Amino acid sequence: MSVGEVKKEDAAILEKNLRTISTRIRREGRKVLRDFPITPAQFDVLQVLFFNGEKRMSDISRWLGITKSTTTGLVKRLIDADLVERRRSDKDRRSYIIDISAAGKTLIEKVIDRRVEYLKSVMTEIKSDQVKELEVIVKNLLEIMDSKKTKD
Repeated sequence: MSVGEVKKEDAAILEKNLRTISTRIRREGRKVLRDFPITPAQFDVLQVLFFNGEKRMSDISRWLGITKSTTTGLVKRLIDADLVERRRSDKDRRSYIIDISAAGKTLIEKVIDRRVEYLKSVMTEIKSDQVKELEVIVKNLLEIMDSKKTKD
């Protein structure tokens, strides 16, 4: 098979395997949340802010595909837990900007560390040359996906 020739069945198998891996990594990381008064939905809000910077409430809603009223409840509980901060927008005094707090960043970093440790423990069962091959394949996939994203 040459470059460009991929069977739909092969893509379906890859999609399923990547989804399964992602779910297992996410599940492992979320074990950290048991020690904090936070729900998975609230954690999703934290991740948006951690990885993408401060946002308006409407931006968070759009990003997560949830209603503004749901976002308001999630953010209020995160403010009460001191995991995010809210301030008036400098550009539009009618709206608020939500940003992750230092405690929120620490929580996300703990989750990421747990995920990395989990992956590290799994990867010890893989030969080092296979790990390097996997890194190259994943990097190539991401580059191709990024190039297609800008074209669409």
